[in-house]
Amino acid sequence: MSRPSMRLVAIKTIEQQDIQSTHRIRAGLIEQRTVKANQIRGLIAEYGLVASKELLMLGRANRPG
Repeated sequence: MSRPSMRLVAIKTIEQQDIQSTHRIRAGLIEQRTVKANQIRGLIAEYGLVASKELLMLGRANRPG
C-alpha cells in the first residue's frame, strides 16, 4: 500500500444505504419546511404581523380557534 496511514471504510450493505438515503431525504424535507416557514414569516412581517416561530402556530394563523 502506498499510504499505510489511510483508513479503509467498510462497504455499506443495501439496507444501510437505504436507511442513509431515507435520513438524507427527511433532513432535506425538514430544511425545505423551515425555509418556507421563514419566507411566510418574512412576508407577513411586511404587513406588520408577527408570527410565532412554532410551525403549528404558523399553520393556524388564518383558522378560527
